[in-house]
Amino acid sequence: ALGAIFAPLARTIPAHHLPLQAFFDLISAFEQDVNTHRCADDTALLDYCSRSANPVGRLMLHLYQAVTSQNMAESDAICTGLQLTNFWQDIAIDWEKSRIYLPQDKLHRYGVSENAVARKQIDTSWQALMQAQVQQARNLLSAGLPLAHRLPGRIGFELRLVVQGGLRILERLDQLHYDVFNHRPTLQKRDWALILWRALR
Repeated sequence: ALGAIFAPLARTIPAHHLPLQAFFDLISAFEQDVNTHRCADDTALLDYCSRSANPVGRLMLHLYQAVTSQNMAESDAICTGLQLTNFWQDIAIDWEKSRIYLPQDKLHRYGVSENAVARKQIDTSWQALMQAQVQQARNLLSAGLPLAHRLPGRIGFELRLVVQGGLRILERLDQLHYDVFNHRPTLQKRDWALILWRALR
């Protein structure tokens, strides 16, 4: 079974000059996900994202022969921003798995305990913390958006849809006042119409 996966991959990597480090990073992130359920600070959180999310964007740039330092930096911003968006969207789901991606130092800084998370406590401290986390993700997605406009054709358009989808989820988090415990933010048909319009601009 593994041969059916790795044999084609072994042919694809040299054919497209894909960097092995990206695959090593992904495996490292998978291993960490099994053993580590807390992040001490932003440094730890962003390091995890750099191995769990960013390699995907970097591999895509190699496949589309669009590797430049600027493209890589903006791809990293998009991938990390999307990963964080997913984390904040799924806080309640991750908590049920005994996992929380909110940095421990920020929980302490904003006066939010893990007991408060367990109680699904939505107060001003929680809202201030989540507002900061959502803004961090929004800043990253916005920083990477020029890449989606620079890449030509279908890949550029699809990337714009993905980024605008992430930004819309963040808007939904704002609108829900960060009550992710009772209302998981999702995209409805009306959201996709707005996302399409924004991607076409």
